[in-house]
Amino acid sequence: MHNLWEEITTPHGSFAIALAAAQDKDTVREMLIEAAEWMATLGVQQWNPQQFTAAEIDRYFAEREVYLLIREDQPVGMFTLQSSDPEYWGPLNEEGCSYLHRLTVRSSWRGKQLGEAMIAWAAKRTKELGRRALRLDCWDGNAKLNRMYAGMGFVHKGTGKKQGRGYNLYEMNLNLQ
Repeated sequence: MHNLWEEITTPHGSFAIALAAAQDKDTVREMLIEAAEWMATLGVQQWNPQQFTAAEIDRYFAEREVYLLIREDQPVGMFTLQSSDPEYWGPLNEEGCSYLHRLTVRSSWRGKQLGEAMIAWAAKRTKELGRRALRLDCWDGNAKLNRMYAGMGFVHKGTGKKQGRGYNLYEMNLNLQ
C-alpha cells in the first residue's frame, strides 16, 4: 500500500501521487531502466540503463523525495525532488528551490501528457514547501524534451557539461505563477 498524497485528474483519467517507500525501489529501478532502453532505441543518449544500479536507487531514496504516479494500484510514472543540486547547477545552485529529476512514464502510458501532469504537481508541491522555483536539467541533445519544458513555462537559466555531455538548466519561477 502506497502513502497516497493526492489525486490528480488528467484527460486520461485519475491518478494518485504517492511518496515511494523502500519496497518500491525495484519498481523505480525497473521504470528507469525501461525508459533508458526506450530512449536508446530512439538514439537519445540521455540515460544509460547501466547507470541505474541498486546502489544508485538507494542513493535516490536517501537524498531525495521519490514520487510515484499510480493508476489502479500500479505505478505508471515517477520523479524525484530534492532541495539542492550543486552537482548539475554548480554556482547557480540555490536553496529555496526544488530540483526535479528522473521524470519517467512507463511505455504503455507515454504520449498522454502524464509528464506534464507530474511536473504541474511537483510545482504545486514546491509552492507548498515554501520554495520559490522548480528547477530541472535536460540533456541538450533531446530537442523534444527541451521544447516541452520551454512550452510549460520553464526559463532557460544556463548550460553545463558533465562526462562530456552538455545539458540545459531550466527554472519555473512559482512566484510568477
